[in-house]
Amino acid sequence: MNFDNDEDALEFINRLLERLHQADFTNHGSKIEVVYVASGGQHVDTIQSQNIYTYKRQNTSEETTSVIPPPEVMARAVERTMAQGYWWASTAWAVVYRVYQMKGYSSGIRQFVREVEEWPWQKALAFPCTYDSVQKPIVGGKLMRTIDKWKDDGAMEQMQKLGQALFDLLN
Repeated sequence: MNFDNDEDALEFINRLLERLHQADFTNHGSKIEVVYVASGGQHVDTIQSQNIYTYKRQNTSEETTSVIPPPEVMARAVERTMAQGYWWASTAWAVVYRVYQMKGYSSGIRQFVREVEEWPWQKALAFPCTYDSVQKPIVGGKLMRTIDKWKDDGAMEQMQKLGQALFDLLN
């Protein structure tokens, strides 16, 4: 596969990893090979050894694939948590994205950002939702497990508090 730029390649890899994560991919005997050649570079051969990190996703009562909250419900939950002081920066959108995934959302980050722009907002947003504001914290892996584990995984306590507040509002 050829990509026009590095950002498109990274987005593709992130979408692939998200789909594997959502499918609870556990076939440890299978080989997944991603070869990325930067623009101007040349792929000569394959990598013979590689560190492999696996993570077994456990189903919990916190995560569900039931009905995805409609845009109106998501917008009200975001506005409410902003009004309650849970927001600190644009990177808080990564928490919204991750909680939305827990509620069954399965599209990628770019699609999420596009959808957020169309949500029926009643108030002006304190922080813009951008690809970078969502992607950078997600790629760090600190929000991948259940909300109660985020702080243990290195996420800021604010992220955990916002995540729990959103999750509670959406239940």
